[in-house]
Amino acid sequence: MVGPPPDTWAVAPDRARAFCMSPGVWQLRLPLPWPAVPHVNAYVLESGDAPVLVDCGSAGHPSHRAALAAALGGAGLSVGDVGMLVGTHAHSDHVGLAEWVIAESGCEFRMHPDTAHFYDAFREPERTRQARERRARQEGVPEDELGAYGDVREETEGILAAIEPDVPLRDGDRIGAWHVVETPGHAPSHVSLFDPERRIVLLGDLLAPVFAPWFDYGYSADPIAEFLGSLDRIEALGPMELSLPGHGRALEDLGAALALHREGVAQRLEATLAAISSGPAGAHVLTGRIFGHLPPVEAVWRLTEVACCLRHLRRAGVVVRHEDGDGRFWYGRA
Repeated sequence: MVGPPPDTWAVAPDRARAFCMSPGVWQLRLPLPWPAVPHVNAYVLESGDAPVLVDCGSAGHPSHRAALAAALGGAGLSVGDVGMLVGTHAHSDHVGLAEWVIAESGCEFRMHPDTAHFYDAFREPERTRQARERRARQEGVPEDELGAYGDVREETEGILAAIEPDVPLRDGDRIGAWHVVETPGHAPSHVSLFDPERRIVLLGDLLAPVFAPWFDYGYSADPIAEFLGSLDRIEALGPMELSLPGHGRALEDLGAALALHREGVAQRLEATLAAISSGPAGAHVLTGRIFGHLPPVEAVWRLTEVACCLRHLRRAGVVVRHEDGDGRFWYGRA
């Protein structure tokens, strides 16, 4: 479940910025139309004969193209200069403009190949909508709210096309000096990039200055376990001189950020168990107990998060899922 799109996809291109973070590493701050997520970071890496663009922002409105062009201009580049596009993961705000960047530059596109978690809805919107509504109904979502939970417009409007990578990225692959590290959890397709000589890491949406979790549900066995394992993988790389996330400012203390996100996950799991202790219920009711009344977009995001917590707790043997005579789920302590 992804939820309804923003009220408008339009952004103000003059909000785009470019910052030199280190010699040969530019951060492009691209505006987004989501009230709670006002921008996304793309990065330009000077590499060989042509620059590498890591992520490219959302689509949905022509103003996103103007914003990316403006940000690249701040780094002294144009879209046509891009020699390679790398996607940290297949979400609209990271690869929405991939088709346009490739068409304008003729560049190669590299990304992890496990893209079904986002591209399925673009390619088969009606089937995906029905599947989402069916699962939402099983989790106790009222009939008059199902439309928000089945909505596929972020996938159908937020990217120009479901572009598969020319070169699939896997753990240990190299892009110049940068090593690819598979870091799933936020999404099955998620990777991070690590320069071991300069001790710089591009984190995508694995970490942020604040704990604001989003986990794709239904395309891996346990997104939360994957996420925690990815935090371990980044920590194992050792101390960093520069840690650059997909949203927000550079992380001043990577170790503290890792601890913050581990603690955030632990608190969410504890909150889910506490909600169940108030009485067995489906994920919709449990979400309300944990987060209170929410606007439609956030309600879908939070139910997806709670579903991932329940999945993790079920695999740990702490929670059991039951099904009533109407096909609706409810959860109790094991």
